[in-house]
Amino acid sequence: MKKTIIFAAALAVLAACSTTDFRTDTVGWADSVDVAVKDFVSVGIVTLEAREVVSTGPLYLFTEHSGGRITHAALFAEAAKLGADDIMNVRIDIKTEEKATFFDWLTGSSTTYVYTGTALAIKYTTAVERVKIVEHKESGL
Repeated sequence: MKKTIIFAAALAVLAACSTTDFRTDTVGWADSVDVAVKDFVSVGIVTLEAREVVSTGPLYLFTEHSGGRITHAALFAEAAKLGADDIMNVRIDIKTEEKATFFDWLTGSSTTYVYTGTALAIKYTTAVERVKIVEHKESGL
């Protein structure tokens, strides 16, 4: 009986297995890729800081958000003030400031999130140059 159950389980596992062909380039649509190559110089590092406060009421009946977060667009706008064309190496760190007690659900509480965003502001020095990259197809696939 035990051997029959093990055999049935092994058969079910094998029946569930299938082979998948991951070749997506069977019709030639991805033979080449256009890559934009641009030279740039660093203009400087932009840094932004934002605070968001999330307050909850007694028994968590309501939640109120105030303040804001850092977005990619905000970092880009700050870089544009320096005369930059773009930003790269974007990093946004979050620091949580919370004082939690056992009775916070009864009295309400607040949590403060401090966002610090940094990015490298760059200015392009040359026009966009189109480079064609051709993938080599392996035979036998």
